[in-house]
Order: sequence, then structure tokens, then C-alpha cells
Amino acid sequence: MATQSPDSQYFRDSLPQAQMELLATIVQTDVAYPWNPAQLESESYLTDLEQEFALFDSFSDSDIAQKSGVLFAQLEQVWLSSAVQKSLREKFALVPQDFLARIAQSVQNATVKYQSLADQMVECVLDILPQWAEEDLQVLARPLAYAMREADSSGVEVVIETKRPWAQLSEIEQARVGLAVARYAISQLEISD
Repeated sequence: MATQSPDSQYFRDSLPQAQMELLATIVQTDVAYPWNPAQLESESYLTDLEQEFALFDSFSDSDIAQKSGVLFAQLEQVWLSSAVQKSLREKFALVPQDFLARIAQSVQNATVKYQSLADQMVECVLDILPQWAEEDLQVLARPLAYAMREADSSGVEVVIETKRPWAQLSEIEQARVGLAVARYAISQLEISD
């Protein structure tokens, strides 16, 4: 190992043990390469590694294409869900985070499952508001879904202007807020697509 200078004691006292070990490993000059591929012992090691990966040779190109397509679709769904969830957290700070997360997770399925916007909104909040009947939520969702104004002014601003904490809202107000959050999440999903 290298000779120690008077300054090395100063550095040794100032750095934690793990950092000192890492530093010693980096500056050590007499460390040999762990194995040499030209040596005979290396051949058996490399052969064993190749046999472990031989399993992948049994997949056909169509199997790989199909499975990778499923994987990428799942990754895209997770990415979209997290992007929508982040947008909801920024826009609706007073709504409980678990409520927003559940809406963000259900938006993708609701948009695939239902054609009408009101049905999509109700599907997003149905599990979160179990005390409400689906028909009652449909009545509350209609004004938000079928507003005659622009999509951005579909009641979301009214919800944002409600500055009261979630616990102080009545059940009807909570349902309206939930539906407005679902409406906003659906619009964000459409924008990101």
C-alpha cells in the first residue's frame, strides 16, 4: 500500500470508515484484475455463464415481441398514472392524497371501459365513495360532464376555490369534489395521450 503522508491522518479522522475504505480501494495501485480471460480457469467460468443464458434461446421472436409489448403497455400505464397523480396533487392540495391516488389509478381503466364522460367520472369515484349509489353520482356528474362551456371551466375552478379542509365538507360537497377531480384527471389523461 502507498506510504502515508502527515495529511492522511487528518483525512482519516474526518471521513467515516466506509469512505476511507472506498478511498483506499481507489488509490491502491497493486490491485490485480480479478480474472484473465486467456487463462484456462476462465474458460469454465465463461461456459457456465453461457449455459445460464441459454434459457433465452428457447423464446421465439414472436414470444419476445408479445411479452415486450405487454411490458411496455404496463410501463406506460404506470407512467401515465403517476403523471396524472402528480398533476392532481398540484391542483387539489386540500383533497386527501390517498383519495387522489385512487382516482389517478382508476382513470385509465374507466376511460377504456366507458364511452361517456359521466360514466367515466362515476367509475373513478365509485369505490372511493361507497356510501353513494351509482345513480346518485350520475346525477352529480352530469353538470360537470355535459357543461356547455370550455373543458377547463367545467366546475374544476369551483372546486379549487373551495378553500375549506376536506373534513369540513359535507358528503355532497365531497362527492362533487371527487367528481371534479375525476373530470380533471380524465382531461389530463387525454392531454398526455
